[in-house]
Parts: sequence; structure tokens; C-alpha cells
Amino acid sequence: MAVNPDLRARERRLAADLDLARTGPGTLAGRFLRQFWLPVFRAEDLPKGHAKPIRIMSEDYTLYRGESGAAQIIDQRCPHRGALMHLGWVEGDDIRCVYHGWKFDRTGQCLEQPAEEPGFARKIRTGVYPTREHLGLVYAYFGAGEPPPFPPYPAPLGDGLIENPAPPVIACNYLQCFENSLDEVHVSFVHRTGGSHQGMYDLPAIGAEETEWGVLRTGERQGEKRLSLHYMPSCTRVVVPPMKGFDGVGGWKELYLNFVPIDDESCQWFIIYHVRVTGRDAEIYLAKREDYAKKLAAAGPAPDLAREVIAGRLPFAAIDHPDLVRVQDVAVQAGQGAIADRAAEHLGRSDRAIILWRRILAREMIALAEGRPPKAWTPAPASVVPTLGF
Repeated sequence: MAVNPDLRARERRLAADLDLARTGPGTLAGRFLRQFWLPVFRAEDLPKGHAKPIRIMSEDYTLYRGESGAAQIIDQRCPHRGALMHLGWVEGDDIRCVYHGWKFDRTGQCLEQPAEEPGFARKIRTGVYPTREHLGLVYAYFGAGEPPPFPPYPAPLGDGLIENPAPPVIACNYLQCFENSLDEVHVSFVHRTGGSHQGMYDLPAIGAEETEWGVLRTGERQGEKRLSLHYMPSCTRVVVPPMKGFDGVGGWKELYLNFVPIDDESCQWFIIYHVRVTGRDAEIYLAKREDYAKKLAAAGPAPDLAREVIAGRLPFAAIDHPDLVRVQDVAVQAGQGAIADRAAEHLGRSDRAIILWRRILAREMIALAEGRPPKAWTPAPASVVPTLGF
């Protein structure tokens, strides 16, 4: 992509005044994120005939699954008198408000108003948002106009199991969580305690380049390069070590980690694992996973233990939890504060990928502010995959 030097200079001047982290309605960062499909719910947690409240980028919605199996997102409140739509019930692929029985279809059109005059219903609509599913997650598009191509990223290659752990809620801004995933150097320090990332403690030389779908990051150690993919607007795809307690069964997994703002001071991590096991190996892995789930339930949520570490009631080196890596990551990321103070940072060469990502965000946000067309991002080809690099 050719760069206009005058435009780049203006972007540098304006970038200092941009708020990259706040994504609520009307914000530049929010307008940018709303151009993409975002995961909003784990598919298995939404049975047919059920409705759930969801909050994304400081806005509230109702998500429900019709009897046909299709998921749909509509406005949070009934346009009659503001009752919460998830309190109502699903009828076929429609949803009826609990307050006065107004019923809406998947296009947002009001179909029935039991206590009103015939013909009034056709004048009433509620907001609806395109909704699709991919790799065990429900995605939605909240932007203007037609949504981009779906799916937002390709499925993993090869046979194996797809896993969707329960999405944790993290008490900090989404961007500092995403930026941690751009930072391979932290592995050499944060995850050395507990030994979860054997073979990755040598300091890598970081490389990063913009692509048509996001950023391709490299971490080079002793001549070998680890490739990690960062899809627009907030998904990282990497190869990660086996979870603690699996005794190496299942090997290194492929991970898609989506960071989605709930509001400016909290986010949710929507996780997809691809585990390359089949046949008898898959049976052994599933038995290990069942045992791991029991240990995880007994230990409690990782973010809860991370809060103890942040508060100083538990030393970082003393963390003992089946999901050790997540406790460590959350303690570091949420420990930066609800919204990290980027103006106080001193970035270096190891932050090359983070610097590039912020530059891209600033460029795209300035284009939106000035009414210029943003970059036409495209989904990554299936042939571009992450690698371990050793």
C-alpha cells in the first residue's frame, strides 16, 4: 500500500489526540470496529427458543435463537414502552414482548399487537443486526450498510477437534488485551513462571508487516521464525502450548483469540481451539479434558485469582491454577488499569507489532473522521496459517 508522505505526517500529528481505546456509540474507534463481524456469544450457550441480553461496545441488545436454529440480534427494548425483549419468549423464529405481547419477526417488523387496532403493527419496526455463526461462535455486524464477507477468518486446516471454552470477562479495556497478544516478548517473562511455554523463553527478534487482512507478526529465534496472525479488527491466531494438566496430550494447539469490548472498561475473550487429535487420540484427549474441567471448576475462575494477584494478596510467582497462563495474562493486562495510559509508555524495538497496529488504527480512524474511505480489508486466505517456529 503506497504511503503519501504528507498524509503520514498529518496522521502522526493527529494520532496523539486520538483515543484508540474507547469504542462506544459515535467514537472513532467504535465506528472502526463496527465495520467488521464481531463474535458476541458462544453458540452452545444459546439453545433454541431462548433469548439472552448482550452488551457490546457499550450498547445493549437482545440475542435469541429461533426454532429453526437461526440466531438473531435485535434492539434491547421493545419500541412500545421500553420493556426488555429478552424477558419475552420465542415463537418459531419470532420473539414476543412480555409486557404487552407485541411480536416481532427476524427482520424487525412488528407482526402482532393484541390490544391495538389492526394495521398499527405494520408501522412499527425494531432494530435488527446481521447475525451468523462460525467455529462455534455467534457473530454480529453492527455497522452501517452491507456487512463484509463472512466468515471473517478461515477455519483451521486439517482434522481435529474444535473447542470453545466459556468466554471469560476481563476487567479492562479490550485493546490492552489485544496488544498483549501482539507482544511475543512477554512470554519470556510472564509465562516463564510455571514453565508453560517451554522452548519459547529465548528472546525473539520481532517483525511485523501490514497485510490485506491485518498484521503478520514474526518472532525469530536462532534462525527459526514463529508466524502469528492478527486479523482485523481484534482477533489473534497463534500456536500455543498444551494446557496445564493435559500431560502433553493433544500437543500444541491452534488458537483464535477474539477480544471484544463489552464497554470501555471490560471485555470478553471469545476463544477457539483447534486440537489436532482424531480417533483413539481424541478419546484420550476428551477424557483429559473432562478431568481438567473438574479441576478448573474447583479452582474457580482465572480472573478472580488474577484480582488477588493484582491486589497484592498473592505473589505472582505463587499462582497455582489449572489455567495458569490466563491468570498470569489477566494479572498483567488488567493490572495496567481499566484503560491503560498509553501516553506514559516508552515503546522500544520489541514493541514493533504494537506500534504498527496503533499506526493502522490511527490511520483508519483519521480517514473516518475526515470522510475518506478506509482501507478495504479482506478475509485472510486459508493458506496463511500460524506456525510454532521451533
